[in-house]
Amino acid sequence: MDDSLSATPIINPDDPDQTEGKGAVINSTHIDGGVAAIQTWLDENAPAFITVAAMRTEGYHRYFTLSFTFDDFDDFLAKYAQLVDLSPTTAWTDFYAAEKPTWTCEGSTCTFTETKDTLQASIDWAIAGIYDDIYLEADLAGWVTKDDISVLANYKVTIGETVYTELQHFDPAAVDGAGTGAMVYVESTSFSVAGDYPMSGWVLGGIIGGIVLVAGAVVVFVFLKKKPV
Repeated sequence: MDDSLSATPIINPDDPDQTEGKGAVINSTHIDGGVAAIQTWLDENAPAFITVAAMRTEGYHRYFTLSFTFDDFDDFLAKYAQLVDLSPTTAWTDFYAAEKPTWTCEGSTCTFTETKDTLQASIDWAIAGIYDDIYLEADLAGWVTKDDISVLANYKVTIGETVYTELQHFDPAAVDGAGTGAMVYVESTSFSVAGDYPMSGWVLGGIIGGIVLVAGAVVVFVFLKKKPV
């Protein structure tokens, strides 16, 4: 969410009724060069096997898309592992075999599985880098950490004609601090999707809201927002 593109304040998605005093989204204030500077950072810091697409703008939303190709699942897993190992705090070897992505087929029916922890670890290099290099703590020092600037908002996997999604939504009955009503993001700790797919190949699609990682079509959205003070 790029507030520099909006003529009016952008309502905090966690407080759509503006009853909890969370304030408007002011991302540009806390990013050196504004939200669009994320594109330059990704261009300069993404690993060589990642393709960084040109930033896309829709309304006051900025979309950043990263992708990579792979020959087979072993190649996909090797590149997934490289992304995890780019994290400053997590390594591929920190995860048990059961926690790592798997791809199994019986006839034309294939099943993909992965955990939320490994998925988030695969994009941590970007979140950590953006936080360390271009995020400006300033008056939010002590209130905002790296974990506060991003959220796994949406998840989607497509195998053949089978589509699995877990999407963000506002739940007016959810308890949020002293009030009620809150955005609910991806809550599952693991994902498993089976579908019919030709044995000649396979495709995955996934999603998360602001930085977008497309890994053989696993997409991650992340958005940055101001934390209330």
